Amino acid sequence: MTNSASESISLRFADPGTAKRYPLAVSAECQWQRKGETWLTQIPLPDLAAGSILAPSLSVLSDEPYGFQFTLHGNGSASWPLPDVPRQAPSPEVSNRRVRTALDCFHLLKPLRGASLEVICYCAQQPTRYLLVISQRLVEIPAVCAPTAEIHCQQAPPRRSQLLENPRIASRICSPISTGMVIGHHGHNVNWHSLLRDCYDPVTKMYGMWPLAIRAASVYGCLGAVELLSGWSEVGACLAADIPLVASIRFGKGKLPGAPLSASGGHLIVVHGLSPNTALVNDPAAPNHGSVARSYPTQALAEAWFHHRGAAYILLP
Repeated sequence: MTNSASESISLRFADPGTAKRYPLAVSAECQWQRKGETWLTQIPLPDLAAGSILAPSLSVLSDEPYGFQFTLHGNGSASWPLPDVPRQAPSPEVSNRRVRTALDCFHLLKPLRGASLEVICYCAQQPTRYLLVISQRLVEIPAVCAPTAEIHCQQAPPRRSQLLENPRIASRICSPISTGMVIGHHGHNVNWHSLLRDCYDPVTKMYGMWPLAIRAASVYGCLGAVELLSGWSEVGACLAADIPLVASIRFGKGKLPGAPLSASGGHLIVVHGLSPNTALVNDPAAPNHGSVARSYPTQALAEAWFHHRGAAYILLP
């Protein structure tokens, strides 16, 4: 099975209770096996198309801190590890003619068949409440059709501007601020200092690593996943379940009318409402809390979001 130009494929694994609550279809439970002081599961993958991106994420509810690592294995001896999450030391990106690793995903340079993903969870006890998602799609896809219905969360998420945080880091924290707005929407009091700390990668000094955001949300009891979306249907399913999405977007100068940024090579916002013409969002790049709530043209947001990667954080209450 390989991706067409307009579809994404996600393999989802969760305990039965989490599977019932997640707004998108879950495949099965994980078969965890003890490996020394860690827990391991191996997931066979469908055929991976050249030009596609593979993004895994793991979320665990645990009384103790946990970590994890993903390694993509080819059908021979080749393997490509992603950095440990969280990590304390540099780890080189790995690239050859078939696969290139990034901070939080794999890029397929050539087709890969018969591959599997090894997931190692660093925790004392076997994960019992967890969500593992392995999402794949082409890096770039054509424009998508507008949604046909209007749907929105029961109420808008709390609003917070990243620009009112520490000025030394304010321009770089759209991921934790967006994540925190969704956590707050789900009824939790956010400790913003701790959330920023938990989303910080000390090696790159970045706050935007996808797996760190998902792990940080689990501290509040919010299991979550990174999904690579290709259109509005999954967005609608989440909004119908009163789950706002954190959307990873990029857009050229003037291409997203109403946005506080004139252009961005990578930014995260919260999407909480949708109609054929307009999307309701919280954009943390607004200059103050009161101006965070925005409405963007649906088609312009689709181009900014789905055209390149289509990444989203989906966090459960």
